[in-house]
Amino acid sequence: MTWAAAFGVAASLLLAPGVASATGEPVDPVTATPAPPAGGDVVVPDPQAPERADPRVLVFGDSISAPGRYRAAATTKHAKAWWAWVAEGGGMDARDVMVSAEAGSGIVSRGDGNGGGMCTGATFGDRLDRVAATRPHVVLVEVGRNDIWDCAGTRRVPATTAKRQKLATAYFDRLAAAADRHGVARSKVYVMTAWGSRHSDKQVAVTALYENLVRARGLTWVPLASLPKDQTTDGVHPTAKGARTLGSWALSSSDLATAISSRGTRPGRVASGSSVRCEGLGACRTAGVAVHGYGKAAPRVWGAPKATSRHYVAHVLSSRKRPAAPVLASDTPRGWRQEAVASRAAVQTSHPRAGDVAWWPNAPASAAAAGGHVAVVERVAADNSAVIVSEVTGRGRFRTVRYSGASRPRGYLRFAAADGSPRGVVTSITAKRGLVAVRGRALDTDAERRGVRIRIKVTQGGRSWTRTKPPTRFAFSHRLSLPGLRPGAAVVKVTALDAPKSRGKNRALLTRRVVVR
Repeated sequence: MTWAAAFGVAASLLLAPGVASATGEPVDPVTATPAPPAGGDVVVPDPQAPERADPRVLVFGDSISAPGRYRAAATTKHAKAWWAWVAEGGGMDARDVMVSAEAGSGIVSRGDGNGGGMCTGATFGDRLDRVAATRPHVVLVEVGRNDIWDCAGTRRVPATTAKRQKLATAYFDRLAAAADRHGVARSKVYVMTAWGSRHSDKQVAVTALYENLVRARGLTWVPLASLPKDQTTDGVHPTAKGARTLGSWALSSSDLATAISSRGTRPGRVASGSSVRCEGLGACRTAGVAVHGYGKAAPRVWGAPKATSRHYVAHVLSSRKRPAAPVLASDTPRGWRQEAVASRAAVQTSHPRAGDVAWWPNAPASAAAAGGHVAVVERVAADNSAVIVSEVTGRGRFRTVRYSGASRPRGYLRFAAADGSPRGVVTSITAKRGLVAVRGRALDTDAERRGVRIRIKVTQGGRSWTRTKPPTRFAFSHRLSLPGLRPGAAVVKVTALDAPKSRGKNRALLTRRVVVR
Protein backbone atom coordinates (compact mmCIF):
# COMPACT_ATOMS: atom_id res chain seq x y z
CA MET A 1 0.00 0.00 0.00
CA THR A 2 1.52 3.35 -0.99
CA TRP A 3 1.70 6.24 1.44
CA ALA A 4 -0.49 8.36 -0.83
CA ALA A 5 -3.22 5.72 -0.69
CA ALA A 6 -2.81 5.25 3.04
CA PHE A 7 -3.02 9.00 3.49
CA GLY A 8 -6.33 9.12 1.66
CA VAL A 9 -7.77 6.33 3.79
CA ALA A 10 -6.50 7.93 7.00
CA ALA A 11 -7.83 11.31 5.99
CA SER A 12 -11.28 9.97 5.18
CA LEU A 13 -11.64 7.63 8.15
CA LEU A 14 -9.64 9.19 10.96
CA LEU A 15 -9.74 12.91 10.49
CA ALA A 16 -12.21 15.42 11.69
CA PRO A 17 -11.55 18.54 9.65
CA GLY A 18 -9.27 20.80 11.65
CA VAL A 19 -9.43 23.12 14.64
CA ALA A 20 -9.75 26.81 15.15
CA SER A 21 -6.26 27.23 16.58
CA ALA A 22 -3.06 25.34 17.27
CA THR A 23 -3.37 26.56 20.83
CA GLY A 24 -7.01 25.60 21.22
CA GLU A 25 -7.95 29.28 21.46
CA PRO A 26 -10.75 30.96 19.51
CA VAL A 27 -9.60 32.40 16.20
CA ASP A 28 -9.48 36.18 15.94
CA PRO A 29 -12.41 36.96 13.60
CA VAL A 30 -10.73 40.09 12.32
CA THR A 31 -7.55 38.44 11.05
CA ALA A 32 -8.63 34.87 10.36
CA THR A 33 -9.82 33.23 7.22
CA PRO A 34 -12.80 30.91 7.74
CA ALA A 35 -11.68 27.90 9.78
CA PRO A 36 -13.01 24.36 9.51
CA PRO A 37 -15.22 23.00 12.28
CA ALA A 38 -13.55 22.04 15.55
CA GLY A 39 -11.97 18.61 15.52
CA GLY A 40 -8.74 16.67 15.87
CA ASP A 41 -6.16 16.05 13.16
CA VAL A 42 -4.48 12.67 13.58
CA VAL A 43 -2.72 10.68 10.89
CA VAL A 44 -1.43 7.24 11.84
CA PRO A 45 1.58 6.62 9.56
CA ASP A 46 1.49 3.61 7.26
CA PRO A 47 4.29 1.21 8.34
CA GLN A 48 4.59 -0.08 4.75
CA ALA A 49 5.37 3.30 3.18
CA PRO A 50 7.51 4.51 1.59
CA GLU A 51 9.51 1.91 -0.34
CA ARG A 52 12.61 0.57 1.41
CA ALA A 53 15.01 2.24 -1.02
CA ASP A 54 13.43 5.67 -0.51
CA PRO A 55 13.99 8.12 2.35
CA ARG A 56 11.74 7.49 5.32
CA VAL A 57 10.78 10.73 7.05
CA LEU A 58 8.47 10.92 10.07
CA VAL A 59 6.96 14.24 11.17
CA PHE A 60 5.51 14.83 14.62
CA GLY A 61 3.44 17.99 14.87
CA ASP A 62 0.35 19.90 15.91
CA SER A 63 -2.20 21.68 13.72
CA ILE A 64 0.61 23.66 12.05
CA SER A 65 1.60 20.32 10.49
CA ALA A 66 -1.70 18.43 10.38
CA PRO A 67 -3.71 17.48 7.27
CA GLY A 68 -6.82 19.30 8.45
CA ARG A 69 -5.10 22.37 7.01
CA TYR A 70 -1.98 21.21 5.15
CA ARG A 71 -1.20 18.51 2.61
CA ALA A 72 1.72 17.17 0.57
CA ALA A 73 0.41 19.22 -2.35
CA ALA A 74 -1.90 22.22 -2.38
CA THR A 75 -5.62 21.62 -2.95
CA THR A 76 -8.55 23.98 -3.19
CA LYS A 77 -9.02 23.63 0.58
CA HIS A 78 -5.51 22.95 1.85
CA ALA A 79 -2.16 24.70 1.67
CA LYS A 80 1.00 22.82 0.85
CA ALA A 81 2.59 21.84 4.18
CA TRP A 82 5.91 23.20 5.43
CA TRP A 83 7.15 19.61 5.71
CA ALA A 84 6.31 19.04 2.04
CA TRP A 85 8.65 21.89 1.07
CA VAL A 86 11.35 20.37 3.30
CA ALA A 87 10.90 16.91 1.77
CA GLU A 88 11.18 18.28 -1.75
CA GLY A 89 14.29 20.21 -0.70
CA GLY A 90 15.83 16.81 0.03
CA GLY A 91 14.72 15.37 -3.31
CA MET A 92 11.90 13.33 -1.80
CA ASP A 93 8.31 12.89 -2.96
CA ALA A 94 6.34 14.79 -0.31
CA ARG A 95 3.51 12.25 -0.59
CA ASP A 96 5.79 9.72 1.11
CA VAL A 97 6.28 11.80 4.26
CA MET A 98 4.76 10.04 7.27
CA VAL A 99 2.89 12.40 9.57
CA SER A 100 1.66 12.10 13.15
CA ALA A 101 0.05 15.44 13.92
CA GLU A 102 -2.76 16.38 16.26
CA ALA A 103 -4.32 19.80 16.70
CA GLY A 104 -3.88 21.27 20.16
CA SER A 105 -1.20 18.73 21.05
CA GLY A 106 2.03 19.60 22.80
CA ILE A 107 4.50 18.17 25.26
CA VAL A 108 2.43 19.64 28.09
CA SER A 109 -0.98 20.04 26.49
CA ARG A 110 -3.17 17.15 25.35
CA GLY A 111 -4.54 17.52 21.85
CA ASP A 112 -8.08 17.65 20.56
CA GLY A 113 -8.31 13.97 19.60
CA ASN A 114 -10.42 12.47 16.84
CA GLY A 115 -13.65 13.93 18.14
CA GLY A 116 -12.38 17.47 18.38
CA GLY A 117 -12.88 17.81 22.14
CA MET A 118 -10.40 20.18 23.75
CA CYS A 119 -7.82 18.34 25.89
CA THR A 120 -9.29 14.92 25.04
CA GLY A 121 -6.44 13.69 22.84
CA ALA A 122 -2.75 12.85 23.06
CA THR A 123 0.47 14.61 23.94
CA PHE A 124 3.63 14.30 21.87
CA GLY A 125 4.90 11.76 24.38
CA ASP A 126 1.81 9.60 23.86
CA ARG A 127 2.66 9.34 20.16
CA LEU A 128 6.30 8.26 20.44
CA ASP A 129 5.37 4.70 19.46
CA ARG A 130 5.15 6.00 15.87
CA VAL A 131 8.96 5.79 15.72
CA ALA A 132 8.81 2.01 16.13
CA ALA A 133 5.91 1.72 13.68
CA THR A 134 7.55 3.68 10.87
CA ARG A 135 11.29 2.92 11.15
CA PRO A 136 12.32 6.38 9.87
CA HIS A 137 15.73 7.57 8.72
CA VAL A 138 14.92 11.17 9.72
CA VAL A 139 12.51 12.51 12.34
CA LEU A 140 11.14 16.06 12.34
CA VAL A 141 9.47 17.32 15.51
CA GLU A 142 7.49 20.57 15.18
CA VAL A 143 6.53 21.29 18.78
CA GLY A 144 6.10 24.06 21.33
CA ARG A 145 3.36 26.41 20.16
CA ASN A 146 0.77 24.68 22.33
CA ASP A 147 3.05 24.37 25.35
CA ILE A 148 2.11 27.75 26.69
CA TRP A 149 -1.04 25.86 27.73
CA ASP A 150 -1.87 22.99 30.06
CA CYS A 151 -5.10 21.06 30.47
CA ALA A 152 -7.40 21.23 33.48
CA GLY A 153 -9.98 18.63 32.60
CA THR A 154 -11.21 19.73 29.20
CA ARG A 155 -10.17 23.36 29.66
CA ARG A 156 -6.97 25.05 28.57
CA VAL A 157 -5.12 26.92 31.31
CA PRO A 158 -1.69 28.60 31.27
CA ALA A 159 1.17 26.14 31.72
CA THR A 160 3.59 26.77 34.56
CA THR A 161 7.30 27.13 33.84
CA ALA A 162 8.15 24.34 36.28
CA LYS A 163 5.74 21.84 34.73
CA ARG A 164 6.85 22.70 31.20
CA GLN A 165 10.48 22.12 32.14
CA LYS A 166 9.73 18.84 33.92
CA LEU A 167 7.65 17.36 31.11
CA ALA A 168 9.93 18.64 28.34
CA THR A 169 12.98 17.13 30.06
CA ALA A 170 11.23 13.76 30.27
CA TYR A 171 9.95 13.96 26.67
CA PHE A 172 13.32 14.72 25.10
CA ASP A 173 14.90 11.94 27.17
CA ARG A 174 12.30 9.53 25.77
CA LEU A 175 12.65 10.88 22.23
CA ALA A 176 16.43 10.35 22.33
CA ALA A 177 15.96 6.85 23.74
CA ALA A 178 13.42 5.99 21.03
CA ALA A 179 15.86 7.15 18.36
CA ASP A 180 18.62 4.99 19.85
CA ARG A 181 16.36 1.98 20.15
CA HIS A 182 15.16 2.11 16.56
CA GLY A 183 18.39 3.00 14.79
CA VAL A 184 17.84 6.70 14.14
CA ALA A 185 20.98 8.76 14.65
CA ARG A 186 20.30 11.41 17.30
CA SER A 187 21.67 14.08 14.97
CA LYS A 188 18.94 13.10 12.49
CA VAL A 189 16.17 14.00 14.94
CA TYR A 190 15.36 17.63 14.12
CA VAL A 191 13.35 19.69 16.60
CA MET A 192 11.84 23.08 15.80
CA THR A 193 9.12 25.43 17.01
CA ALA A 194 6.89 27.15 14.46
CA TRP A 195 5.33 30.38 15.71
CA GLY A 196 3.24 33.20 14.32
CA SER A 197 2.61 36.73 15.55
CA ARG A 198 0.45 35.91 18.59
CA HIS A 199 1.97 35.43 22.06
CA SER A 200 5.33 36.63 20.78
CA ASP A 201 6.52 37.17 24.35
CA LYS A 202 6.01 33.50 25.21
CA GLN A 203 7.86 32.10 22.19
CA VAL A 204 11.28 33.05 23.53
CA ALA A 205 10.82 31.28 26.87
CA VAL A 206 9.59 28.06 25.23
CA THR A 207 12.25 27.89 22.53
CA ALA A 208 15.13 28.83 24.87
CA LEU A 209 14.21 25.90 27.12
CA TYR A 210 13.66 23.43 24.28
CA GLU A 211 16.85 24.33 22.42
CA ASN A 212 18.89 23.78 25.57
CA LEU A 213 17.28 20.38 26.25
CA VAL A 214 17.56 19.28 22.62
CA ARG A 215 21.22 20.17 22.24
CA ALA A 216 22.12 18.56 25.57
CA ARG A 217 20.85 15.21 24.24
CA GLY A 218 22.66 15.36 20.92
CA LEU A 219 19.50 16.00 18.92
CA THR A 220 19.47 18.79 16.31
CA TRP A 221 17.77 22.09 17.01
CA VAL A 222 16.46 24.02 14.00
CA PRO A 223 16.07 27.73 14.86
CA LEU A 224 13.07 29.35 13.18
CA ALA A 225 12.03 32.98 13.28
CA SER A 226 8.40 33.78 14.08
CA LEU A 227 6.22 34.34 11.04
CA PRO A 228 4.92 37.86 10.44
CA LYS A 229 1.19 38.36 10.84
CA ASP A 230 0.56 38.58 7.09
CA GLN A 231 1.93 35.06 6.61
CA THR A 232 -0.59 33.53 9.03
CA THR A 233 -4.36 33.17 8.84
CA ASP A 234 -4.93 33.98 12.50
CA GLY A 235 -1.58 34.87 14.07
CA VAL A 236 -0.88 31.15 14.57
CA HIS A 237 -1.42 29.02 11.44
CA PRO A 238 0.70 29.64 8.34
CA THR A 239 -0.87 30.71 5.07
CA ALA A 240 0.36 28.97 1.93
CA LYS A 241 3.15 31.55 1.76
CA GLY A 242 3.88 31.12 5.46
CA ALA A 243 4.17 27.34 5.12
CA ARG A 244 6.63 27.77 2.27
CA THR A 245 8.59 30.28 4.38
CA LEU A 246 8.79 27.82 7.29
CA GLY A 247 10.04 25.10 4.96
CA SER A 248 12.66 27.42 3.49
CA TRP A 249 13.84 28.52 6.94
CA ALA A 250 14.09 24.92 8.16
CA LEU A 251 16.24 23.99 5.15
CA SER A 252 18.54 27.02 5.44
CA SER A 253 19.01 26.61 9.21
CA SER A 254 19.99 22.93 9.13
CA ASP A 255 21.37 20.09 7.01
CA LEU A 256 17.92 18.57 6.51
CA ALA A 257 18.26 18.40 2.72
CA THR A 258 21.38 16.23 2.97
CA ALA A 259 19.91 14.14 5.79
CA ILE A 260 16.83 13.30 3.71
CA SER A 261 18.62 12.68 0.42
CA SER A 262 21.19 10.41 2.12
CA ARG A 263 18.53 8.52 4.11
CA GLY A 264 20.07 9.80 7.32
CA THR A 265 23.60 8.62 6.59
CA ARG A 266 25.51 11.85 5.89
CA PRO A 267 25.90 15.22 7.58
CA GLY A 268 25.58 18.34 5.47
CA ARG A 269 27.01 21.82 5.56
CA VAL A 270 24.95 24.47 7.34
CA ALA A 271 25.47 28.05 6.20
CA SER A 272 26.59 30.36 9.00
CA GLY A 273 23.85 32.88 8.28
CA SER A 274 26.07 35.81 9.30
CA SER A 275 27.44 38.54 7.05
CA VAL A 276 29.67 41.33 8.40
CA ARG A 277 28.78 44.76 6.99
CA CYS A 278 31.58 46.79 8.60
CA GLU A 279 34.13 46.27 11.38
CA GLY A 280 35.91 48.78 13.59
CA LEU A 281 34.59 52.12 14.85
CA GLY A 282 36.47 54.14 12.24
CA ALA A 283 35.48 51.95 9.30
CA CYS A 284 31.85 51.86 10.38
CA ARG A 285 31.71 55.65 10.82
CA THR A 286 33.17 56.05 7.34
CA ALA A 287 30.50 53.69 6.00
CA GLY A 288 27.82 55.90 7.56
CA VAL A 289 26.91 53.39 10.27
CA ALA A 290 25.74 54.69 13.65
CA VAL A 291 28.21 53.76 16.39
CA HIS A 292 26.13 55.32 19.21
CA GLY A 293 29.05 57.28 20.67
CA TYR A 294 30.77 54.10 21.77
CA GLY A 295 34.24 55.57 21.40
CA LYS A 296 33.51 57.76 24.44
CA ALA A 297 31.87 55.08 26.59
CA ALA A 298 32.72 54.87 30.29
CA PRO A 299 35.12 52.07 31.31
CA ARG A 300 32.23 50.26 33.01
CA VAL A 301 28.52 50.52 32.35
CA TRP A 302 26.00 48.60 34.47
CA GLY A 303 29.06 46.90 35.94
CA ALA A 304 30.07 45.39 32.59
CA PRO A 305 33.75 45.77 31.57
CA LYS A 306 34.69 47.56 28.36
CA ALA A 307 35.08 45.72 25.05
CA THR A 308 32.33 43.19 25.80
CA SER A 309 28.90 42.78 24.23
CA ARG A 310 27.22 43.58 27.57
CA HIS A 311 29.21 46.81 27.92
CA TYR A 312 28.26 48.00 24.43
CA VAL A 313 24.55 47.24 24.83
CA ALA A 314 24.46 48.77 28.33
CA HIS A 315 26.16 51.90 26.94
CA VAL A 316 23.54 52.26 24.19
CA LEU A 317 20.62 51.70 26.56
CA SER A 318 21.93 54.04 29.24
CA SER A 319 22.79 56.79 26.73
CA ARG A 320 19.23 57.29 25.54
CA LYS A 321 17.34 60.46 26.36
CA ARG A 322 15.34 58.32 28.79
CA PRO A 323 17.83 55.67 29.95
CA ALA A 324 16.59 52.11 30.17
CA ALA A 325 16.16 50.14 33.36
CA PRO A 326 19.41 48.21 33.91
CA VAL A 327 20.35 44.55 34.16
CA LEU A 328 22.27 44.18 37.42
CA ALA A 329 22.25 40.59 38.66
CA SER A 330 23.71 38.77 35.64
CA ASP A 331 27.42 38.70 34.80
CA THR A 332 26.93 36.99 31.42
CA PRO A 333 24.89 37.82 28.32
CA ARG A 334 23.26 34.39 28.63
CA GLY A 335 21.66 35.43 31.90
CA TRP A 336 20.42 38.78 30.64
CA ARG A 337 17.10 37.55 29.26
CA GLN A 338 15.84 35.88 32.41
CA GLU A 339 17.10 38.63 34.71
CA ALA A 340 15.76 41.49 32.58
CA VAL A 341 12.32 39.90 32.38
CA ALA A 342 12.22 38.91 36.07
CA SER A 343 13.18 42.44 37.17
CA ARG A 344 10.71 43.96 34.69
CA ALA A 345 13.48 45.92 33.04
CA ALA A 346 12.39 44.49 29.68
CA VAL A 347 9.82 42.33 27.96
CA GLN A 348 10.82 39.56 25.57
CA THR A 349 9.58 39.19 22.02
CA SER A 350 10.23 37.20 18.86
CA HIS A 351 9.18 40.10 16.61
CA PRO A 352 11.92 42.71 16.99
CA ARG A 353 12.15 46.32 15.95
CA ALA A 354 15.05 48.74 15.75
CA GLY A 355 16.42 49.54 19.21
CA ASP A 356 15.61 46.16 20.74
CA VAL A 357 18.37 43.97 22.16
CA ALA A 358 19.14 40.76 20.27
CA TRP A 359 19.96 37.84 22.57
CA TRP A 360 21.74 34.50 22.11
CA PRO A 361 22.25 31.93 24.92
CA ASN A 362 25.26 30.74 22.90
CA ALA A 363 27.08 33.31 20.79
CA PRO A 364 27.15 32.87 17.01
CA ALA A 365 30.52 31.49 15.95
CA SER A 366 31.71 34.69 14.28
CA ALA A 367 31.13 36.69 17.48
CA ALA A 368 33.72 34.52 19.28
CA ALA A 369 32.22 35.13 22.71
CA ALA A 370 31.71 32.93 25.75
CA GLY A 371 28.63 32.95 27.97
CA GLY A 372 26.14 34.07 25.33
CA HIS A 373 25.88 37.29 23.37
CA VAL A 374 23.82 40.48 23.11
CA ALA A 375 23.62 43.14 20.39
CA VAL A 376 21.53 46.15 19.36
CA VAL A 377 18.98 45.69 16.57
CA GLU A 378 19.40 48.30 13.82
CA ARG A 379 17.11 46.92 11.08
CA VAL A 380 14.66 44.04 10.66
CA ALA A 381 13.71 42.23 7.44
CA ALA A 382 10.05 42.67 6.50
CA ASP A 383 9.41 38.92 6.86
CA ASN A 384 11.35 38.71 10.16
CA SER A 385 13.87 36.33 8.56
CA ALA A 386 16.96 38.45 9.31
CA VAL A 387 18.21 41.33 11.43
CA ILE A 388 21.08 43.76 11.12
CA VAL A 389 22.69 44.46 14.48
CA SER A 390 25.53 46.50 15.90
CA GLU A 391 27.65 44.64 18.41
CA VAL A 392 30.99 44.17 20.11
CA THR A 393 32.57 40.74 19.67
CA GLY A 394 34.40 38.59 22.17
CA ARG A 395 37.60 40.09 20.77
CA GLY A 396 36.40 43.60 21.63
CA ARG A 397 35.75 44.68 18.04
CA PHE A 398 32.79 46.88 17.11
CA ARG A 399 30.94 45.81 13.96
CA THR A 400 27.58 45.57 12.24
CA VAL A 401 26.35 42.17 11.07
CA ARG A 402 23.38 40.69 9.26
CA TYR A 403 22.17 37.55 11.04
CA SER A 404 19.75 34.97 9.64
CA GLY A 405 19.27 31.20 9.49
CA ALA A 406 21.31 29.18 11.97
CA SER A 407 22.91 32.31 13.46
CA ARG A 408 19.74 34.31 14.02
CA PRO A 409 19.15 35.66 17.54
CA ARG A 410 17.13 33.37 19.77
CA GLY A 411 15.10 36.20 21.24
CA TYR A 412 14.82 39.93 21.69
CA LEU A 413 14.48 42.19 24.72
CA ARG A 414 12.53 45.43 24.59
CA PHE A 415 13.74 47.61 27.45
CA ALA A 416 11.48 50.10 29.17
CA ALA A 417 12.58 53.65 29.89
CA ALA A 418 13.37 54.07 33.57
CA ASP A 419 11.72 56.79 35.65
CA GLY A 420 15.06 58.03 36.96
CA SER A 421 14.83 56.17 40.27
CA PRO A 422 17.76 54.04 41.40
CA ARG A 423 17.67 50.32 40.70
CA GLY A 424 19.44 47.67 42.69
CA VAL A 425 19.67 44.14 43.98
CA VAL A 426 20.83 42.86 47.37
CA THR A 427 23.02 39.80 46.95
CA SER A 428 23.72 38.91 50.59
CA ILE A 429 22.98 39.87 54.19
CA THR A 430 24.88 38.45 57.16
CA ALA A 431 24.32 39.31 60.82
CA LYS A 432 26.03 38.50 64.08
CA ARG A 433 26.11 40.08 67.50
CA GLY A 434 26.64 43.83 67.04
CA LEU A 435 27.28 43.62 63.27
CA VAL A 436 25.33 43.52 59.98
CA ALA A 437 26.95 43.25 56.53
CA VAL A 438 25.03 43.98 53.33
CA ARG A 439 26.28 43.43 49.77
CA GLY A 440 24.67 44.21 46.45
CA ARG A 441 24.59 46.26 43.28
CA ALA A 442 22.82 49.54 42.58
CA LEU A 443 22.87 52.46 40.19
CA ASP A 444 20.86 55.60 39.59
CA THR A 445 19.54 55.38 36.04
CA ASP A 446 19.86 59.12 35.35
CA ALA A 447 22.92 59.80 37.54
CA GLU A 448 25.01 56.65 37.13
CA ARG A 449 28.40 58.32 37.57
CA ARG A 450 27.37 59.89 40.87
CA GLY A 451 26.91 56.56 42.61
CA VAL A 452 24.09 55.53 44.94
CA ARG A 453 23.66 56.07 48.67
CA ILE A 454 22.32 53.03 50.49
CA ARG A 455 20.20 53.34 53.64
CA ILE A 456 20.04 50.31 55.92
CA LYS A 457 17.55 49.99 58.77
CA VAL A 458 17.76 47.12 61.26
CA THR A 459 14.90 46.44 63.68
CA GLN A 460 15.00 44.04 66.62
CA GLY A 461 12.25 43.99 69.19
CA GLY A 462 11.45 47.58 70.12
CA ARG A 463 14.82 48.92 69.00
CA SER A 464 16.06 50.04 65.57
CA TRP A 465 19.28 51.29 63.96
CA THR A 466 19.46 53.31 60.72
CA ARG A 467 22.64 54.00 58.76
CA THR A 468 23.08 55.85 55.45
CA LYS A 469 26.28 55.03 53.60
CA PRO A 470 28.21 57.28 51.17
CA PRO A 471 27.61 56.87 47.42
CA THR A 472 29.20 53.91 45.68
CA ARG A 473 29.25 53.10 41.97
CA PHE A 474 27.45 49.90 41.13
CA ALA A 475 28.74 47.33 43.64
CA PHE A 476 28.35 48.08 47.34
CA SER A 477 29.53 46.30 50.48
CA HIS A 478 28.58 47.89 53.79
CA ARG A 479 29.43 46.70 57.30
CA LEU A 480 27.41 48.26 60.11
CA SER A 481 28.54 48.25 63.72
CA LEU A 482 25.33 48.10 65.79
CA PRO A 483 25.98 48.08 69.55
CA GLY A 484 23.15 46.30 71.31
CA LEU A 485 22.23 43.97 68.44
CA ARG A 486 21.93 40.56 70.07
CA PRO A 487 21.47 36.98 68.83
CA GLY A 488 17.96 36.23 67.63
CA ALA A 489 15.54 37.44 64.98
CA ALA A 490 15.85 40.86 63.33
CA VAL A 491 14.51 42.62 60.23
CA VAL A 492 16.81 44.35 57.74
CA LYS A 493 15.44 46.88 55.23
CA VAL A 494 17.70 48.15 52.41
CA THR A 495 16.80 51.28 50.42
CA ALA A 496 18.58 52.93 47.47
CA LEU A 497 18.34 56.73 47.74
CA ASP A 498 17.66 58.83 44.66
CA ALA A 499 20.45 61.24 43.73
CA PRO A 500 19.71 64.86 44.70
CA LYS A 501 18.26 67.03 41.92
CA SER A 502 17.63 64.06 39.63
CA ARG A 503 14.42 62.44 38.44
CA GLY A 504 12.84 59.62 40.37
CA LYS A 505 12.47 58.65 43.99
CA ASN A 506 13.97 56.38 46.61
CA ARG A 507 13.55 52.66 45.94
CA ALA A 508 13.22 49.91 48.54
CA LEU A 509 15.48 47.06 47.45
CA LEU A 510 14.78 44.42 50.07
CA THR A 511 13.18 43.77 53.44
CA ARG A 512 14.32 40.50 54.99
CA ARG A 513 13.98 38.70 58.29
CA VAL A 514 17.40 37.44 59.42
CA VAL A 515 18.78 35.48 62.34
CA VAL A 516 21.57 37.20 64.25
CA ARG A 517 24.18 34.62 65.27
